Amino acid sequence: MIPEEMIESYKETVMKFGRFVEDMFDRAVYALIDRNADMAKEVMEDDKLADKMRDDLNEKTIFMIGEYAPVGKQLVESINGFVLGNALEMIGDKATSIAGETLKLLKEPALKPLIDLPKMASTAEKMMRISLDVYKDESNDSAIEDLLNMEEYVDELNLSIEDELKLYMMESPRNVNRALSLLLIARHIEDVADLCLKVIPKKPL
Repeated sequence: MIPEEMIESYKETVMKFGRFVEDMFDRAVYALIDRNADMAKEVMEDDKLADKMRDDLNEKTIFMIGEYAPVGKQLVESINGFVLGNALEMIGDKATSIAGETLKLLKEPALKPLIDLPKMASTAEKMMRISLDVYKDESNDSAIEDLLNMEEYVDELNLSIEDELKLYMMESPRNVNRALSLLLIARHIEDVADLCLKVIPKKPL
């Protein structure tokens, strides 16, 4: 059996990683909205640290399972942490990609005011917090429905953004590159929402 203090320390490591990735995502979106190149570059630099945090978490997971051969609840908790850690690393990758597209966009004037993208990002960030809270509190009964509704809202906004940006691309060839970058950013945000939905911790049977 894994010592309880080790389980608590492990959970705190997951939460620390989650807060770091959430901050990466928040700063990536802020850099886009505020047209802040320095912040976008900082997010891209933080990707290496996110990778290291994921690797360290995976090592802890492997050690606990190999050393203590947990069963039941403890095994599920270890697997949940492993799955969540890898999902968080992918969210960090999405934040980095958003920052990269932002740097491309900053080479030209803004194509249009950003209205729905910030709404998408804000909803995805709420989903991230809920997913982490579910992991910490070991409860998911009421959260799943909220996450499903939020994910559906993000999908609707993404479709609306796609339709609008397609019109911009048809309007002028000069709009194509900027519109494509915004399309990619919207899809990255949608992917973040999907990842938040997929990492709801499983309960022991």
